[in-house]
Amino acid sequence: MKSKIKFSLYVTIFLITVMIFTGCLGNSLITDQHQIKDYITPSNILNNETIMQAFYWEMGTGEYLKNYSEEKNLWLLLEERALELSEIGITALWLPPANKAMHGIFDVGYATYDLWDLGEFDQKGTVRTKYGTKKELESAIEVLHGNGIKVYYDAVLNHRMGADSTETVRLSPYSPNKTNNEEISAWTKFNFPGRNNKYSDFQWNWRHFDGTDWDQKSQSRGIFLFENKSWDETPYGYDYLMGADVDYENPEVQEDITNWGNWIINEIGFDGFRLDAVKHIDYRFINQFITDVQKSSNKDVFFVGEAWIENVDDLVRYLNTVNNEDLKVFDFPLRSAFEDMINGTDMRTLQYTGLVNREGYKNRAVTFVDNHDTNRDGENPGIYRRKYQAYAYILTREHGIPVVYWKDYYIYGMKEELDKLLLARKYYAYGPGYEVDNNDEDVYSYVRAGLPDVEGDGLVLMISDGESGEIISKRINSRQPNTTFYDYTGHVQGNIITDERGYGNFKVRKSENEGWSVWVPVIEK
Repeated sequence: MKSKIKFSLYVTIFLITVMIFTGCLGNSLITDQHQIKDYITPSNILNNETIMQAFYWEMGTGEYLKNYSEEKNLWLLLEERALELSEIGITALWLPPANKAMHGIFDVGYATYDLWDLGEFDQKGTVRTKYGTKKELESAIEVLHGNGIKVYYDAVLNHRMGADSTETVRLSPYSPNKTNNEEISAWTKFNFPGRNNKYSDFQWNWRHFDGTDWDQKSQSRGIFLFENKSWDETPYGYDYLMGADVDYENPEVQEDITNWGNWIINEIGFDGFRLDAVKHIDYRFINQFITDVQKSSNKDVFFVGEAWIENVDDLVRYLNTVNNEDLKVFDFPLRSAFEDMINGTDMRTLQYTGLVNREGYKNRAVTFVDNHDTNRDGENPGIYRRKYQAYAYILTREHGIPVVYWKDYYIYGMKEELDKLLLARKYYAYGPGYEVDNNDEDVYSYVRAGLPDVEGDGLVLMISDGESGEIISKRINSRQPNTTFYDYTGHVQGNIITDERGYGNFKVRKSENEGWSVWVPVIEK
């Protein structure tokens, strides 16, 4: 009997010793039979801004049309899904260009023909656009608003395509390309016969453009600058991108586009704009457009520019040049870091990279992982590894407004895991953000301290670029003393209890498929 007691005592001492040296005693990992279903979420007093890009390039075409036929009528589908999107924490939808474009029902919308036709007039061989009719769009906006979701318009203002007729236009002596007789036949007459001057009687001709890229007479492609024209002012000098390049030094153009912007917000009901190819548009007009549209509305109109600039210093320079505090931009420098993470990177750099980490500009960053340009079939594969790690980063951060990509969520089968991250953002990602001082090449951690008057919010994020499958432990100050945490993702089991200073040994798996954990406080039922 004594020998049995003695043996048990030795075993107990041995286990306690192991627990002390592995950090599993007192304030760290303990065995716990609770499941996530036994916990409740904190009160949703606030609701973090979270955008979903509600389209992708191939939507409604080919195999996607066959497998996701409901996407053919996008406006109807958004109305149908409004409630479920609201419930997971989506607060705004970025819609595709809703206006009539060059290729009618087959056009994604970036070949702008008539901004004032939202699927109402028989133009380009169709009344509806690729996504539906104006009436369906307005109904969807109403339902989305009723579910607390704002709606942002993808405004393609840089160029026009699909003109109604050609004009003979003389070229500038400074034109990058010329013809033998120094004039071309340009597609620059836009009369919009189907609309018959409804909403606007402004009709476009070559004087409203700086140049184009096609000569109908010689059937040749080039870059043709028109007589007595110069490219608009941009921080990068040469602004030409494609199509008939809009001249934003022309007062008639300025007036019509501004009137259209006011109409989109105040009559149609949109809440903001994604400004396509914004770095190619005269920066002075961008500043004035934002100012004028903002003044026209009682809303706090949202503006985010697609300035595809991957160097953060250059992106800051662009913002400073436009000089309008209402303008946000997509954080392309941060996305470049996610590309580096595909094949492994020094994870410590994540606390410094991107506009979202640039002092004075953090709240002007719109963060994203992929979009319709960076992920396109046959062209760009996008972020194809460690994508959840990238989403975990943007969805838990204090600064920046994150965007979730429709194709990731609904098409690539990421919905179940993204829902966890979205709900973690909705209920837990509050309070000041803190970098962790023991980040290393393989593991990045980040803390949200929670709000003082809310029970159970705050979190500890850990992401890994490792592949070994082992669980890594880091001693982290959660900023929440004597608090029990569990991994909301379910990738690491058990609970963690912090000590009286808020420290605990938090864990993450070194795995591409499960290498992200979001530790949140336990509130038991």
